[in-house]
Amino acid sequence: MNQGRIVAHAVCPHTPRMANPDGAPDFLAGVMDGAREMGEVIRSLEPDLWVVHSTHWVTTFNWYVTHQARHDGMCVGEECPDLIPGIDYSIQGHPEFSAALSTAIEAAGLPGGQSRTSNHRFDYGSYVPLVYLDPEFSLPVVLLGCCVMADIGECMAVGAAVAQAAKESGRRIAFLASTALSHRLVRGPDHWPSDNEQKQDHAFINLLCSGHVQQAQRQFSDYARAVTAEMGGRNLATFLGTFDNDTQYHGRQYGSYGQSSGSGNASILLTESIE
Repeated sequence: MNQGRIVAHAVCPHTPRMANPDGAPDFLAGVMDGAREMGEVIRSLEPDLWVVHSTHWVTTFNWYVTHQARHDGMCVGEECPDLIPGIDYSIQGHPEFSAALSTAIEAAGLPGGQSRTSNHRFDYGSYVPLVYLDPEFSLPVVLLGCCVMADIGECMAVGAAVAQAAKESGRRIAFLASTALSHRLVRGPDHWPSDNEQKQDHAFINLLCSGHVQQAQRQFSDYARAVTAEMGGRNLATFLGTFDNDTQYHGRQYGSYGQSSGSGNASILLTESIE
């Protein structure tokens, strides 16, 4: 078995207008192209599975993890049923890693939880990015909920638990934070974030792409407040917690930074530096 670790630390948008690639608006073309390209790169790293952390699987008190061997169901955009009226899916799960992740979360002193119900459905934030990142749904998927009772520090601790679970299980993990960056929404899908929010987003992206992860961690709370980050920045904080501070990383943005109803969106991937 290969040494377990997170081989891909990724951020990808999930605007519901991306759910049907053939019907998506032209202003999202560069964003969608970037997600596709990033997915090809991630799959070339030969991960064993995806851990998808969506802003739209919202939990209250506990950090729930899906434990199903297979995910069968229909994804509906409940907030926008005209955009996602229902998409059937059948996706493999990974109960072995689910168990390792739940164990690691609880070992960190945090409240874990297990979703074992056959009625669990993918929210669109979990489903939409995979349409681009893994269009054949070739890899198993484990979902990690977003706990609204958690502060930024706790989210980072859960990210560290994902890394620990990868190590303990011996699995190669592609971790995905499915989220926008700035997220002060307005009506009108083609509206951009404010100039200042775009500036802050690009500065955050540049920190990541230059491998300055610890600086991004230190500045994150201020950044999240300044741009009204989606879900208060919780999913991005979990993403930031997945890194090993003794390791050097290389980052890249794939495709365009793009707008959706006032939010800022980009596909970002960090991997361990080869040097």
